Amino acid sequence: MPITSKSMLFLLTMAMASVGHAQRVVPVPVLTAYQQECSVCHFAYPPGLLPPAAWQRIMDAMPKHFSTQVLLNSDTQAVIAQWLQTQAINPDWVGSQMPPDNRITRADWWQLIHKPSKKLTAKVWKSPYVKSPSHCEACHRGAPTGEYNAKTAGIPS
Repeated sequence: MPITSKSMLFLLTMAMASVGHAQRVVPVPVLTAYQQECSVCHFAYPPGLLPPAAWQRIMDAMPKHFSTQVLLNSDTQAVIAQWLQTQAINPDWVGSQMPPDNRITRADWWQLIHKPSKKLTAKVWKSPYVKSPSHCEACHRGAPTGEYNAKTAGIPS
């Protein structure tokens, strides 16, 4: 019997529930050019949060980067693109799904983990401390080192 996407989503949900507050760590390898260039505007996301193909599409779209113009010299862009490809080794809980628009916050795994609750309301995302769902380090203080543990996450008030 083939597994449907609904069945797969249910299985993923059950697996996530069974490890509800499990330690979630994404390796954060260091590439100075990536840290310097990308953290100018936003948190430099660990490469493991997206599959290699998503990073490829993001880097191929330069200088347009979502709604911003990003100017990188071609050598730096090539180095970062290659590095992202080789470092995008996804943890089991992230998987290899291509998220819509290459956005981490639109991936199925992210949506499951961050589903609305009494603590995690729409108001949280609009808080001046959080600003948006893509501002990981607002709640996950360990995000810069790749630690995404629900037990240590703190929603700013």
